[in-house]
Amino acid sequence: MSIFETSWNLSVDELDTLLRKALKCAMLARGINEEALAAELTKRLGRTDSNPVTPGLVNAWKAETKHRWSLPAKVIPTICEILGDDSIRRLLMSEKQRQCLDLGQSVPRLVSLLRKALPEAAERAEGKGRKRPRRAER
Repeated sequence: MSIFETSWNLSVDELDTLLRKALKCAMLARGINEEALAAELTKRLGRTDSNPVTPGLVNAWKAETKHRWSLPAKVIPTICEILGDDSIRRLLMSEKQRQCLDLGQSVPRLVSLLRKALPEAAERAEGKGRKRPRRAER
């Protein structure tokens, strides 16, 4: 679940600000600095030493004042994987996609609740299903 609530009523600048904050928060939560993220991105994206992802570039992606530098869509899946956080990717989803994802993530909890309820329902059904002895049998 994302820590950022969004809707499609956001302006481009508002979405950009949320993307920058999501990157910054995910890096802080994971304890990864610009140097470590840049090095891992360079490695995973197959960038060469002559064209690496630099710590300065990562800093520009998350800086609230550097609007000239936007987070490229093609690196978002890799960043999310490295940071173990899908907040950035979720910001780009439609409301319908987010609802479907939330439902899918709640399935294990629902299954657990149903499994707990089934034995109780079976016990109740057994109790109701027993026939009472007829008066003559008493």
